[in-house]
Amino acid sequence: MTKPPHLYRDPDLESRDDLLLEIAVGSSRRRLELSDRVVSLLVDDLEYERPDVVPFVMAKAFVLAGGATLPERGGDDERDLAWRLGGADGGRKASTADLERTAEYLESVEVPDRSLEPLQELVRSSRLGEFCDPDAISDRSERVNRLRDIARDL
Repeated sequence: MTKPPHLYRDPDLESRDDLLLEIAVGSSRRRLELSDRVVSLLVDDLEYERPDVVPFVMAKAFVLAGGATLPERGGDDERDLAWRLGGADGGRKASTADLERTAEYLESVEVPDRSLEPLQELVRSSRLGEFCDPDAISDRSERVNRLRDIARDL
């Protein structure tokens, strides 16, 4: 069984206080960098702290939305990285508050183009669908088109 995703802060790096997400990627464990919005959601809104386990559905959603990334890309985009994640078979179950806040986050960010369909499918196939309309999640091109339409109407 793969160890579930959890929050990590490197104790040896006194100058950096970054919160990371340690998760199984392929056959190894990797530490993903979290965006400021994801850290704020987890720490400020949901009161997670190191070394709390993060529900897998949330971790995968953050990866697909671009809020959790490998420090060095190595050719992987968000969709490719999400396909290689492990840890769905155990860990912490997402609470209602976890799912509500994650849904709000997903509806407010610009999702990378290649990740839109896999993220919408994740929402449909999980309890996130109770709190988030998959069609309310948009990618960058959809947001640009909406802004263009608004500008044209002005």
